[in-house]
Amino acid sequence: MKLTALGHSCFLLEIAPANGERPVRILGDPWLSDYLIGDLQGRYPRMRIDNAAFTPLDAIFLSHSHTDHLDPYALIRLWNELDSRPVILLPESLLFLEEMFAEYLPAAEFVFLRHDEATSFRGLDIKAFFNPETGATNEDDVMVLTVRNKSELFVNESDAVLPFYHPMGRFKVQELIGDLDVETFCFHCIRNEGEATMSMLASRNPEDRAERLERSVERTYEEIHEIFAPHDELDEDLWMHERLVRFVSGQGICYPQQVDKRWNRVLFPIRREDRVRMEREIAESYECPITIEEFEPGVTYELRAGEIVSQEAAQGVEVLDAESDRQFDPALELFENFPEGPLRSEARDVESQKQRILAALNERFLPHLIGSRNPPVEHILGESGGEYRVRVRFGATVDPEDLDYRLSFKQLVFSEAAAEGDPDEHYWANDIEDVLDGTADEFSTFARHPLPARAQRFWLSFGLPYLNNDLIEQKLRYHFERASKGESLEEWVLAFYKKL
Repeated sequence: MKLTALGHSCFLLEIAPANGERPVRILGDPWLSDYLIGDLQGRYPRMRIDNAAFTPLDAIFLSHSHTDHLDPYALIRLWNELDSRPVILLPESLLFLEEMFAEYLPAAEFVFLRHDEATSFRGLDIKAFFNPETGATNEDDVMVLTVRNKSELFVNESDAVLPFYHPMGRFKVQELIGDLDVETFCFHCIRNEGEATMSMLASRNPEDRAERLERSVERTYEEIHEIFAPHDELDEDLWMHERLVRFVSGQGICYPQQVDKRWNRVLFPIRREDRVRMEREIAESYECPITIEEFEPGVTYELRAGEIVSQEAAQGVEVLDAESDRQFDPALELFENFPEGPLRSEARDVESQKQRILAALNERFLPHLIGSRNPPVEHILGESGGEYRVRVRFGATVDPEDLDYRLSFKQLVFSEAAAEGDPDEHYWANDIEDVLDGTADEFSTFARHPLPARAQRFWLSFGLPYLNNDLIEQKLRYHFERASKGESLEEWVLAFYKKL
């Protein structure tokens, strides 16, 4: 088995089928752009990849709909430039996008992976499953991918973050082994550096930054202990397999390098190498015999008999940014000072916005608020004096107008009300409308300072799959269309920073 790390969550898997034919090559989550649609951010490190590195390519796997995994610009590029067209492997949770994919990737062959059902693909057994975690997240449509031949097993966790703190989560992977005579078991996990990054972004001085770093380290250690701590309920423990290699990828997302490279020094307090060191420390404390390694971008790893037998620079792959260039410097006097305002501040039809936002509150947000029970809606209302106010600011940054949308025990439906008191949530109308139009999403908060409020439940609900499948399709279609016309993602992202 060979694996090439292509930065962030992207990988190239090469694994021999049981029939003895040439190794099958699967490209996973090809975010190959330098920028991120939703976050208006840039990737770190940036990569330059010659298509020859992918040839021959049998399949492309897309784990879910987030654009650092499903990149319309990368897919259009691959479709236009590859000598032969790979099969597209998709979770069944993305069936609603089938027509759009067929439109922009003409003559593509699609294989939709069903939850917990095995699929035969070119001599390999492929199986995918949804996260057994029961709590609602914006990653609910992620599928864990598994690929196996007679003696090798590859598991790609992607953004699922399986609940290994619970026996069910660990058993879910353990049962994949079944009657497999394991020669090599490779588990590829992607650990989001975003939580610590967002905490650093919120810091206001070096002392605050140091305190936030300490809390982030504590939370990371707690999470890792939950992953590796043994469970008495399990006869066999996943992490006791001597031939298991756990590769750790890091999701390097930062401000675009054209904005200010100093951000690299303060937004990554816990990087891949830190995570690997911490995981090794805790796994060893639980006497887990597994191998834990950093999945370094631009490197091809060969695995045999449960060991990494070689690692070398990947052919056709150039890494533009050095890992040392984002070494954390907590003393750096650089703090977020972006202006408060909408992403786009032009004047719009206010009456139309009011109706659209009211509909979104009642048809999208209210069902989520009642159904999620996190916390229960009666607690939310009870702790807010019997009513909940979402305030929306209409107009441009000059002379805006505030309007409240009120929810109460007396009328459990949002309705317009005059703005009074301190709102529970507060947004710009233009930002909400942009999400509804597919030109922004839940993550588009990095290029300006949001309006302060106690909560952001309405905004975060836009990030939930299934509830917002139409918005997901709208956003992806918008960028597939741009990509098909030859428009660049760089132009899209950097335009927001030029206005600051």
